[in-house]
Amino acid sequence: MADNAITTADQVSELVNAPMKVIDRLFDNYKAATTTDGGPNSREFNQTVQDHFQGLLSKPGAFELIPVFGHPGSHATKNKSGSLVRFRCMVQDPSYGEELHLSVAQLVNSATGETKQVFSHYTDADHVIEDGWEVDYGSPSNVFTERDVAYCVSIPGQNEWAQLGSFAVVLESALESLNIGEQSSGDLLLVDEKKYPLRGCEHLAALVKFHSPGRAPPVASTVDVVGIYELGHSPKEQGGSDANAQGRWPCIHAIFSCDITVDTLVPDLPRPVAGEHIGRRNMTLAHLGVVLGGDDLAAHYLLLHLLSKTVAVQDVKVGKFSLNLVGFPLSSKDQTSAGTFALSSPSTRWVSGMLAQLVPRCVEIPFELKTVNSSTFLPNAESGDLQAGVLQLAADTEIICDETCLHEGTLDERGLRNLQALQSVILDQTVTYVYPFQPINMATNLRVLVFSNGKSILENDCDLYLSESAAAFLASIHDESAASFMPLDPMHTEQIRQYLELARHMEFSVPTEVSNAISDEYAALRREAHEKGEKMMTQAELSLIVTVARLISISKGEAELSSASWKEAMELETRRSERNALAKAARPATSADPSK
Repeated sequence: MADNAITTADQVSELVNAPMKVIDRLFDNYKAATTTDGGPNSREFNQTVQDHFQGLLSKPGAFELIPVFGHPGSHATKNKSGSLVRFRCMVQDPSYGEELHLSVAQLVNSATGETKQVFSHYTDADHVIEDGWEVDYGSPSNVFTERDVAYCVSIPGQNEWAQLGSFAVVLESALESLNIGEQSSGDLLLVDEKKYPLRGCEHLAALVKFHSPGRAPPVASTVDVVGIYELGHSPKEQGGSDANAQGRWPCIHAIFSCDITVDTLVPDLPRPVAGEHIGRRNMTLAHLGVVLGGDDLAAHYLLLHLLSKTVAVQDVKVGKFSLNLVGFPLSSKDQTSAGTFALSSPSTRWVSGMLAQLVPRCVEIPFELKTVNSSTFLPNAESGDLQAGVLQLAADTEIICDETCLHEGTLDERGLRNLQALQSVILDQTVTYVYPFQPINMATNLRVLVFSNGKSILENDCDLYLSESAAAFLASIHDESAASFMPLDPMHTEQIRQYLELARHMEFSVPTEVSNAISDEYAALRREAHEKGEKMMTQAELSLIVTVARLISISKGEAELSSASWKEAMELETRRSERNALAKAARPATSADPSK
């Protein structure tokens, strides 16, 4: 075929600049090869288009050449209407609207009476119809299909290094390399601030149209969408008067979408082979120890927290591991943050900033009264439109709560509901979506890390008091000292990122013999404590130790719980209990520490 002579760069350039031209050519070839009396099969051809685009874009270096949709903080798009774009996003509202669309249109030439068919599956623009031609709406050859319209937003809390992956070409570079002209219309692109979880934070939004037979992904899922960009109108505004008549919504007709995996986050890094996990683990522990002022025990528990992931085992949720690190200095009332969802204390900002370099997404929630009382944590659709809540977050998001800024004052009714919602995430890993007739609890997978001076006002899976030296180190942190910290070199940083992502998503099981041995030891420990008149281990304490042991095995790259990890977990928990008891005994019973 002649196309074989065209380089991959040329092919991708055509895909990006004129995707509808490519699709029209495919459609002509498809019609010529179709022998059925029913005419073109829209679903079958849709699959042909997907296969063609995915095939070309799967070639080395091709996917990265697709320009990224939009610029955060910009009201005017620089993407060319009708061009191919890529949008890494979260589905905020998968049921934003449904449309019946004319996918295959029968056209008639008003002058000559000649007829032809065009494929308009991936566009709403009228420019697909040439002058002198019009749609014959009465033709039985027209094909209508349904499509889902989802409201998609920038992934909340997505850290800069993970927005496009470390390999990605920024928009201007892609525009330059592929000779894409900027759109100079200056259209005001509309976004609905109430549909973004972190109100007031810069973000992008687009109406993504998923064409049959594909459906919009579930709510709060994250996807890399590749599709054709256009400016259009919201399906909720069709036929109505729009006060912002000059504003138009960015729309992306999805040709295909793919999940965001560790390979898209750190794609240039070879996966570790057997035996390398321990080295990566030790590297991560050493780095976390430096961040926490040399507190080795806290570094171990923080690592286990970063590796935690909620999974269902026989309808029981296991693996969650919320962590409360106690001993951060109280922030002063005059310290101000850069925004509603930004920490103000230098010490908590220091640790949060270091973690943001390692995990794909972090959301900071300062427990300032004005923030807790004025925000809405739960998504709400009572108005008929799903408005976002702070906790409508993508799976694997790190939620960092700062209680050091919680000063005297009153939590109002909304503030109490917000804390209850956060508590439900910690205990049950569910977020309640408030719908008109009844609320629906949606399963989630969020890690919650709490920084506090005294024991948290929230019930967490694990509480750990920092060592005296770590607390003193954090108290000495200020913006100037944080700026002088020497970060990891880029290679080691990417190795830690990859290690955390791979370990967190590995398959894991508990062998029957290990489970039986743990049960026998649990029974023996309770029997021994009863005989000595001491406090017996509870089922909750056993569950926590099993979780710690499970995460220790995962940190070593082990796919099964080992006896060695169980013993190490018992030792860690003993050290934690002894430290916490000493710290509580040394602290005065003040309001700063509700555990007393």
